[in-house]
Amino acid sequence: MDRALWSHSIGEHSMPAWPCPVCQRGHTQLVPKSLRFEETELSKRQHDEEAWDPDWIEYVFTAWAQCSQPHCKQVFAMSGVGGVGQYQSEEGENETYAYFRPMNCQPMPDIITIPQKCPEPVKKELRVAFSLFWKNHEACAGRIRVALEQLMDQLQLPSRRKAKSGKFTDLTLHDRLEVLSQRAPAVGPQLMALKWLGNAGSHNGSVSSDELLDAFEILEHSLTELMEKRSERIAQLAKKLTRKHAK
Repeated sequence: MDRALWSHSIGEHSMPAWPCPVCQRGHTQLVPKSLRFEETELSKRQHDEEAWDPDWIEYVFTAWAQCSQPHCKQVFAMSGVGGVGQYQSEEGENETYAYFRPMNCQPMPDIITIPQKCPEPVKKELRVAFSLFWKNHEACAGRIRVALEQLMDQLQLPSRRKAKSGKFTDLTLHDRLEVLSQRAPAVGPQLMALKWLGNAGSHNGSVSSDELLDAFEILEHSLTELMEKRSERIAQLAKKLTRKHAK
């Protein structure tokens, strides 16, 4: 996962190279001359204020992107907001530039690499979370929690527990993650952190884009471990070499 891809803005002639979700080989490229932007009416009215500064400017924009792979050429429709930034030129002059932050992209690129063996219900919820990343941080965190619940089901973790009375009670997501922590101690506690983030998103908590990227990074690692068992395979390879060559 390249976190920088999801924090960089779009320029008038360039954009971050988001991975193509269709061919999974190419990346997005801005279609030349496709970006259109206008200053909002409220922003225009503020120009008459005495304290006005260029960084008060607000834009809305639309643009098109296309996959870089010649055999794919998937197109992407984007829209969002923008503004004006400033930098100092080599001559020491203050220069301005327009930047744009996407709020929507269709189709939405995958923020993380999802393992091929990842069950479809989990993939579906993850992609809903991706689509909310720019729009609503709290809602995105909530969908990450839903993806966790789907993952517990797909891993066939128990959803009920028999009490001493003989009656069955439903297990919470927290309970199920504790069971997973016993079975997969390298993954379970990490996923528990995502549950807390999902709780914050669902109960009027504040969630930042950096926290969401933290969550996606944890998910990418955890899904790879659970679906591909990479660490287990590497440990087995190391043991095999040790048995053969250790003296």
